[in-house]
Amino acid sequence: MQKTSFNHISDTFGKRILFLLLLIFSVCSLKLCAEDITPAQAQVARETFVAESKKYVGCPYVLGAVGPDSFDCSGLIYYVARESVGIQLPRTAKAIYSYCRIVPDKSREIGDLVFFKTNSTGNISHVGIYIGNGQFISAISDGENTGVIISSLNQTYWKGKYVATGQFLKSGTGSEEQVEEAIAQDAKAKEKHPRQVHASRSGNSITSNVIFDACTNIGWSLISPNSFMFRFRAVDIQVNARYKKWFLEPGIALGARINFSQDVFQIPILFTATMSEYVRLYAGPVISFSNAHLVTTDKSISASVFPGTIGVVFSTPSFSIKDAKVQFVQDISYSVFNNTDNAALNFLESASAGLVMFTGIRVSLPLSTFVR
Repeated sequence: MQKTSFNHISDTFGKRILFLLLLIFSVCSLKLCAEDITPAQAQVARETFVAESKKYVGCPYVLGAVGPDSFDCSGLIYYVARESVGIQLPRTAKAIYSYCRIVPDKSREIGDLVFFKTNSTGNISHVGIYIGNGQFISAISDGENTGVIISSLNQTYWKGKYVATGQFLKSGTGSEEQVEEAIAQDAKAKEKHPRQVHASRSGNSITSNVIFDACTNIGWSLISPNSFMFRFRAVDIQVNARYKKWFLEPGIALGARINFSQDVFQIPILFTATMSEYVRLYAGPVISFSNAHLVTTDKSISASVFPGTIGVVFSTPSFSIKDAKVQFVQDISYSVFNNTDNAALNFLESASAGLVMFTGIRVSLPLSTFVR
């Protein structure tokens, strides 16, 4: 009796194991069949993916968000791929780039992903969904328009940041053999002309990372040796060039300043460090073309060449006019003045002479705007 019961248990256990193996085999077979789709079916999947992404145009950008009401750039791709075609991609732009098959630009199709390097880390930091006609959808964190928007690969900013096109969906326009052949041809071309490829990429990198800006300011102050009131002081123009790929975005600026309240014309030569879009530090010598006088008095004073001036500039978020970025700026500047015998002024006189606020507007353009 015990033996029969044992045989029954063994038989039941064996049937369950066999059923489980058959189930696993069936699921794997179905998956393999599902993956073996035609180009027409692949094209439908791509169009579905793109159509789903367009639903979220206008949603706000929020770092770390994965929808459905807000997104960051990789969160948009992650959410739309899962909701539209049932594919769960990695969560970050860099990981999605590693997951995709990189294809030549000439093989780009709607539903492909386009990757960019937008900061100084050298890593993939932005990703969008290509929707055709040189356009892509992505979630943008700053600029004139933020949130999920449609952009063009032909815009100067994106041309300079573009890295590659990646596919996670099968080709909808031809066989996989054709795509693989295009990838192989692209690889051979890069092997044959590595210097040209490197030069092209280096050129794009340099021209997109060197930023020129021009700023026009009105100078004012509140302090004088004998009063505390608003007073117009100067007109100031500065032109700055900076390399934004390096830490603190080092740069150099040349200015022209007419200080009406002190009857002096000055040329500041400034070394700048742009900490972010919103903060810039500077310091440098100042060349003056005459002696000055202490504001609201007749006392003659002398402008120092070195040390010359030091300051900090605060900027508003930028808005774009074509390739240019426009910002309003507030500059807090201190220039060194001495007595005519080079003895130091007292604290109040020094603050009255040298502490000036400059309020103005800055226009920025990348070098690539001028070098095509």
